[in-house]
Amino acid sequence: MENGISIIDSITSGFALWKKYFVKIIIVGFIVYIPTQLCIELATIKLDEVLSYSFDDIRLRNNIYELIRYLIGSVAFLGIINFIVKILDNEEEQTVSEIVLHGLKRWPKFIETGFFAGIKVLLYLLLLIIPGIYKSVRFAFIDCVVSTNSGIFTDPCDKSEKLVENRWWRVFGFLLLIFIIGILFELIFLIPLFFYPEIFESTVMAIALGVIIKVLETYFIVVKAVYYFNLKKQNAVV
Repeated sequence: MENGISIIDSITSGFALWKKYFVKIIIVGFIVYIPTQLCIELATIKLDEVLSYSFDDIRLRNNIYELIRYLIGSVAFLGIINFIVKILDNEEEQTVSEIVLHGLKRWPKFIETGFFAGIKVLLYLLLLIIPGIYKSVRFAFIDCVVSTNSGIFTDPCDKSEKLVENRWWRVFGFLLLIFIIGILFELIFLIPLFFYPEIFESTVMAIALGVIIKVLETYFIVVKAVYYFNLKKQNAVV
């Protein structure tokens, strides 16, 4: 079996799909990320009462913000992944409400699976950093499996590992490239804030900026969906 799955093709195909279904994807993003960002701003107000802006406190703040994005924002991720995979499978196009409802439906399973996968990765990290990274990559598609697989007895961790099997380095390269592109993308928005920090003083502006960044980052969700679809198509295990 041919193991090569083009990362560049996934990026370009993902952009074409993202552009084609831009309006629908963006609406889903706004529906999910507005309440997400509101929760982050509420958390910021509370954290300002008990935390300073020392290095450790900033790291704690970021961890809390990421947890909120993970818990609430995953609804958009799960819905969009399933939407794109259905399009690639030539199935009927979903409506905005169907995309969001699908994300909500799969959310409990995603949280459950993510918790146990996180424990497994943590145990590997306690051994050494490298085994932890190795396992994290093998679990990279559990979110996609949860979103698209309707099998009651499906083990998302096992399915993800089978998808990555014999392709670890290629998948690692894909994830690393997407991570780097994502960081550079966010810097486009964040660098001006160093010159105009007063933007942070406006709650409305902070919420708006956070929502816009996350909505535009739905592109990376689409790219991951395309890459996952190609892996699934080759492996035929999900």
